[in-house]
Amino acid sequence: MNNASEKSAFRGWWILALSTVAIALTGPGQTIGVSSFIDEITTDLRLTDTTVSTAYLVGTITGSLAMPAIGRWIDRRGVKFTMIIIATLFSAAVVHMGLVQNLTGLIFGFIGIRMLGQGALSLVSQTSIALWFDQRRGLAFGISMTISAGMMATAPILLTALIEAVGWRWAWAIAGSVVFILIVPATAIFMADRPESLGQHPDGRATSNTDSGIKKPQYTVVEALHTSAFWVLTLVMVVSSLLITGLTFHHFALMTSSGLTTSQAAAIFIPQIVGTIGAGFIWASLSDKLSARFLLITCQLSLAAAHISYIWVSPGFTAALYSLLLGVNGGSIRALTSVLYPKWFGTANIGAIRGVATAFGVGASAMGPLVIAVGFNLTASYSQLNALLSIVPVCAMVAAAFIVAPNSRAERISSGPHR
Repeated sequence: MNNASEKSAFRGWWILALSTVAIALTGPGQTIGVSSFIDEITTDLRLTDTTVSTAYLVGTITGSLAMPAIGRWIDRRGVKFTMIIIATLFSAAVVHMGLVQNLTGLIFGFIGIRMLGQGALSLVSQTSIALWFDQRRGLAFGISMTISAGMMATAPILLTALIEAVGWRWAWAIAGSVVFILIVPATAIFMADRPESLGQHPDGRATSNTDSGIKKPQYTVVEALHTSAFWVLTLVMVVSSLLITGLTFHHFALMTSSGLTTSQAAAIFIPQIVGTIGAGFIWASLSDKLSARFLLITCQLSLAAAHISYIWVSPGFTAALYSLLLGVNGGSIRALTSVLYPKWFGTANIGAIRGVATAFGVGASAMGPLVIAVGFNLTASYSQLNALLSIVPVCAMVAAAFIVAPNSRAERISSGPHR
């Protein structure tokens, strides 16, 4: 082992900063960023809202199918090489969005930014944090979730300003260039695959867990898929992804039907952002101290409460409360999945394991807007629809109440040996 490397400053904090910026820069591939361009795209390409929404659905689902393979690739080639490739391709996909001339080009563009931004770049960035932190993983993800959520919240403001200044096509081009310039060179300089490659250990410890006689289980994808913990955690994530994306996509329709003006509806995003940032830090930090069962139940309780609170939404406090609760759910589930997958299944195959889970989460986000639209057509009332939808997170809470950590004796008895 290289003694000079051992004594050098812990690289993990630099990697945490880089990965956090990378997560924030997935904004052009997230719904919150894409929404800034929808009106311009529909007008310039002479497409209907339904056509563009369908293209977005197809792009999101198609992109999600690649996540398991991308996760395995990250595990095999390491986070440094794969982050450089993914960030380069994502920046190219964002630039391509400014060049589309027809529906076919738009669909391919949506596939690219959803697969490479929302999916792959988020996945490799979170994987890098999981590899560099262990006992302090909750704190690390709490910091990352807080900062990246705050940065991503500015995406609509910055992108809208760009569109107004240079037009929607050049705005895509500039956004893609920013992604490349900020991520690729920094990754080449600062990123390292694992602490061991620099003679360091997770959290900056002087010794590793194995040196201390503590050996944590390292699950393969197949072994992880044979645990109930994987499926319950993924189910909770899918519920949040489906419902939050659906409600956010139809946000203005939901708010205006409750008496808010368009400007008031836009302002109500602020409490959601506050909830996302605050809950991300709190739940990630508490994951080092409290049981996953309690944290997952409270996470879904906030979503059920958001659906119920919508019944009383009107301009002012009640609308802000509804938005805040949605943000709490979004921030908490993002933090918990970032922490619990590597905590339970180890980091040897975490990219592949998270890749499978991410495929379900991204697929669910694609279906969310359709669920809300069809539900409204059937009920003709957003209040009645939200009351019915509150049952879904309650069911997830029940499932979470029975979750068992995969390396526990109860889990081994129920599912049999994994090795």
